Amino acid sequence: MTNVDKKARKQIHLGVFEVNGINHLTQGIWAHPGQERVRYNDLEYWIEIARILERGKFDFMFFADSYGYPKKGRELLLREASGTPGNDPMLLIPALAASTRHLAFTMTTSTTYEAPYANARRFATLDHLTRGRIGWNVVTTSSSTAADLFGGGDLIPHDERYDRADEYMDVSYKYWEGSWEDDAVKLDRENRTFADPDKVHQVRHEGKYFRSTGVLSSTPSPQRTPVIFQAGSSDRGRAFAAKHAEGVFLKAPTVEVLAGQIRDIRRRAAEAGRDPRQIKVFTGLSVVVAPTREEAERKHAEYLSYQSREATLASYASVTGIDLNALDPDSFFENIHTEMGQTHTDRFTKHSKTRKTVREVADDFLQKGFRGLTVIGSPEDVADRIAEWTEAADLDGFNLEPYILPDSYRDFVDLAVPVLQERGLFRREYEAGTLRERLLGEGIARLPENHPGAGFRPALSESRERG
Repeated sequence: MTNVDKKARKQIHLGVFEVNGINHLTQGIWAHPGQERVRYNDLEYWIEIARILERGKFDFMFFADSYGYPKKGRELLLREASGTPGNDPMLLIPALAASTRHLAFTMTTSTTYEAPYANARRFATLDHLTRGRIGWNVVTTSSSTAADLFGGGDLIPHDERYDRADEYMDVSYKYWEGSWEDDAVKLDRENRTFADPDKVHQVRHEGKYFRSTGVLSSTPSPQRTPVIFQAGSSDRGRAFAAKHAEGVFLKAPTVEVLAGQIRDIRRRAAEAGRDPRQIKVFTGLSVVVAPTREEAERKHAEYLSYQSREATLASYASVTGIDLNALDPDSFFENIHTEMGQTHTDRFTKHSKTRKTVREVADDFLQKGFRGLTVIGSPEDVADRIAEWTEAADLDGFNLEPYILPDSYRDFVDLAVPVLQERGLFRREYEAGTLRERLLGEGIARLPENHPGAGFRPALSESRERG
């Protein structure tokens, strides 16, 4: 046991980073003979995955999702199943929740292309069906092809997308927190009163981006507001996270950069009057684990041998808007601006310790892709790195990023989890309660009072307007 392990007794949280599709973080790996992700249309496949994760005491499955279609490089992207095809992950959640007892589920929806009321109703329904095991990863959508799918027009500039998202959250909180009082539902058969009309309030919102009037059709769910997650690491994204997020997904090129981003988010949260410890920060973790380090390294090399160079660089262009193949490979990768995903340009510019050429950026991305921290080794190696990174960056947890399914999850659960448990770094049994309680503490099933969403709860005065 290392010195880090002796000191680090903070228990981590674990999620997985998933998509309801064929390819994920390593483009081309769908062709590996052990890759069962090609069964993504099969509900039994997803139930098997969920049960493996529950056996490993994971906190949640996080399903990333985005709108878009193959536009540039269409032939290549379709041939390599890069981005397309993919299904709506929200429709999996009721079945997965019914197949598990403790595992929670977090998924992405967009504040740019989803209507606030419809989104609020879906998440309230899921919170009921999962008994409080639901979270929402709030994204603003940086894909230019998504604009085509929803009527065309230019992509909204980066910072304005967050301005729109701020207002979107206000509308959502009004419905989740303000429409129904806690004791509105009476279920009184004798007096034929299901709900007290005086305790159900009409929402009226007229803002710059949204107008909405009405009452949420869903009654108060176990968490009311789903646990709010956010994944932007830009300056504007971190400001949004500090205001709204209870869980933050961050990726950075080094642990030092990651630690700085976490300090910044916690500082901003404190300045906004929130408890900074009520923001749980996760980073991506790619693991290849085997009984020995040598075996793990061989396995990793085999995985990467299935990678498609063309599809990998095309995926970079689809997320950032930057075609590395169109740039001079010997020129420096600098003075780069994009209104699309900035996390994966910043890692090679302002977060890089050295100036990088376009060729170096391409080579680095081919090796790592969109993955976060990576450890290839024995179960002890994995536990050592997790303990080290948790302490160095003040992390609260990790999102496991798979290579091959279900093997990546099965290996981690069978080999790494027992060592983490022996070192006191990870739970042996699930805690009772909702997802929010698991992350923030027993009894915190709903938004804490210092969260801005709590400010939309109805006042109990007779002067309040009745709906």
